Amino acid sequence: MRKITNKKKKCIFPAKNHRGDITTEQIVLIIILIVSFAVILFFLFRLNLGKTTEQQNCHNSVVTRGSGVVPKESIPLNCKTQYACLTKDGTCKTMPNAQIQKVKTATDVYQFLAEQMADCWWMFGEGKLNYLGEDFGAHLYCSICSQVSFDKSVQNIEEFKNGEIDENQFYNYLSATKLPGKDTSYLDYMIGVKSSGAITEALASNSKNFGKIYLNKDYYVMTGMFNEVGVLTWIAGGVAVGTGIALAAITGGASIPATVAILGGIGVGGTAGYFVGTTVKGASGHDYLSPTIVEATPTLLNDLKCEQIKSLA
Repeated sequence: MRKITNKKKKCIFPAKNHRGDITTEQIVLIIILIVSFAVILFFLFRLNLGKTTEQQNCHNSVVTRGSGVVPKESIPLNCKTQYACLTKDGTCKTMPNAQIQKVKTATDVYQFLAEQMADCWWMFGEGKLNYLGEDFGAHLYCSICSQVSFDKSVQNIEEFKNGEIDENQFYNYLSATKLPGKDTSYLDYMIGVKSSGAITEALASNSKNFGKIYLNKDYYVMTGMFNEVGVLTWIAGGVAVGTGIALAAITGGASIPATVAILGGIGVGGTAGYFVGTTVKGASGHDYLSPTIVEATPTLLNDLKCEQIKSLA
C-alpha cells in the first residue's frame, strides 16, 4: 500500500525591502516637485529679483534713516552703485563686468534710461524724506545710483548713428511715456512737470538748450538732496567756480516748484552751457536734485560742490 505523506509545498516570494521600495505615487510626487522647482527658478531668474533686492535694501535704509526714530548718523545707507552697459549685439567692451542690457531700438534705450532715473528717485524717497545727518558741511549731497556705458553697437541704431542721444528727444519720451502700471509720466513723477516743453522754455530764458548724451562716454544716473539752506545758498557759496550755474523757473503746469540748473564752461569754454538737471522742492520741505543723467567725469562732484553720501561701493 502506498504511503501518503502530507508535504506542504513551499512558495518562495521575493523578499520585500520596505525601506527601499518607491511607489508609483512617490515617483509622481518627486517628478512634480522637480518640475515645480524648475518653474520657480525660471521665474526667479526672469524677474531678476537680485537687482530688485538691492534696490529695496537701499530704499529701506533711506526710509529708516529718514524716519527720525533713531539718529540718522547711526544708520548707514545700504545703497550700491549699479553698473550697466547698453549693447545691440550682446557684447560690451567698454565695461566688461557690467550688467549687459540688450537694446534693439531707440525706444529700448530711452526706456532703460527712464527706468534707471525712476528707480533712483524711488530708492531715495521721492523727495518725501530727509535722509541727511546733522553735519551740514556741504550744501548739496549726491547719490550715484548707477553708471551707464554704451557699446559701439548701439550706434547701429538709426537714431544714434552719429554717436549721440539728443536729450531733447529723450525728455520728450519722459513726458509722453507713463510709468508701468501708473497713470503718470516719468517726467511728472520725477519733476512734477507735465511737458518737457516747460524745461525747454526755462533753458531758452538763459539762451541754453538741451545737450547731448555721447555714446563714447560713461554717464551717472544720480540724485541729490540740499541741506536746510537750499539751492540759492548752494550757488552763492561758490558752486562750480568758473563754470556758471544758472537757475530758471519751470512753469507750465508744474505740480511742485521746480527750477533748471545749467552748468556751463566745463570742456566747452566761454559762456557755453549744457543742461544738468532740475531742482525740486520736495514734500519734506527740502530742495532736491531730481534724477538726472550727467557725464561721469572725475571732477563732476567737485564741480557741483556735491558731497557724495556715504554708502556701499
